[in-house]
Amino acid sequence: MKYSVNKGNATWRILDGEAVIINNETSFYYSLNQTGTYIWNLLLEKELSLEEIIEKVSIYYQQKKEDIIDDIKKVLDDLAEEKLIEGR
Repeated sequence: MKYSVNKGNATWRILDGEAVIINNETSFYYSLNQTGTYIWNLLLEKELSLEEIIEKVSIYYQQKKEDIIDDIKKVLDDLAEEKLIEGR
């Protein structure tokens, strides 16, 4: 599965290095921390698989993949649940 930003349902801005995202359907807004914002920006560039995202985050933050996989899955699951990203 490849993930991408659901541009039809999300409006966003990067403020002070953190993404602020508005769900266009519900008008709820979300704020992502630095790592979440990094993932968001990756998904704005192109569709990526979970494995590709883990690899990029691991390299960027110099962390072991096994130490970050659960956190990355949580971010993706939360964004997908709110229909801010979609998987194909």
